[in-house]
Amino acid sequence: MCLMHLLVFPLLQSAMQFITLYSYEDIVTARIEGSSGALWSISPPSREQMRKELQNGSADITLHFTWRFQRDLAKGGTEEYTSEKHTKDLEPGSPVRAELAELLQGTLDQPVTVPHLFPKYIRAPNGPTANPVKQLQPDEEESYLNLEVQLKREKIGDGTSTSSFLEWWVVRLKNCVSDCNILPMVIFNDKVSPPSLGFLAGYGIMGLYVSIVLVIGKFVRGFFSEISHSIMFEELPCVDRILKLCQDIFMVRETGELELEEELYAKLIFLYRSPETMIKWTREKE
Repeated sequence: MCLMHLLVFPLLQSAMQFITLYSYEDIVTARIEGSSGALWSISPPSREQMRKELQNGSADITLHFTWRFQRDLAKGGTEEYTSEKHTKDLEPGSPVRAELAELLQGTLDQPVTVPHLFPKYIRAPNGPTANPVKQLQPDEEESYLNLEVQLKREKIGDGTSTSSFLEWWVVRLKNCVSDCNILPMVIFNDKVSPPSLGFLAGYGIMGLYVSIVLVIGKFVRGFFSEISHSIMFEELPCVDRILKLCQDIFMVRETGELELEEELYAKLIFLYRSPETMIKWTREKE
């Protein structure tokens, strides 16, 4: 894939920089079905009004090409849907308007070419807007692909009225060679944080940085804040005398000398309650 982009965009350094931000699993090609999934249902008066507006109207008519993606929030992200649209204004007297009017009238059976309507490269971020990739389409709308729009008809009854036909719209790429009913759209998917880190990702990189610093700082502070209370019991130079006292307590307990055990245990408690005596008992042997 990198070699292909080197051939297609040899002079566009920004395009190469953009592509290197994504790995191969982040780039997918959506194969969009060009045929409409529903029949086109319109009343005859509305159809005639639309035809007249296309043919003789004095105001611009706007075409909308909309795309919408859905992200699995179980795998990460904060926005489930991301979408955007591209609009194209058809001015009065435009050949495209005249051909669309002929399609509605039924006098034209050939597809109508709408130039620069289909953006091939789309970036799907973690936000609500999926914009076309400007680095790969530097001329913006002029870089978009041409589409052919056709109103298909299938006769289901006698007569020539619109009620005797089933109608649906078909869109395909201009001058396509194979799979003409498929519209390929290349989508660059931004990486998102897992759901467990979603509360941090919402604050951006600075929020993540501050959170990590606070967690590490709290851990280090907690490690050293309690050391002053335990240092007198853990940092003893020599514990041989204390260990022998503990062994004596164990031995007298085994022999049943309970009174002597109580005296020795009281001596051990006194050691830990008297830092001065503990220092004397734990001095290094000379």
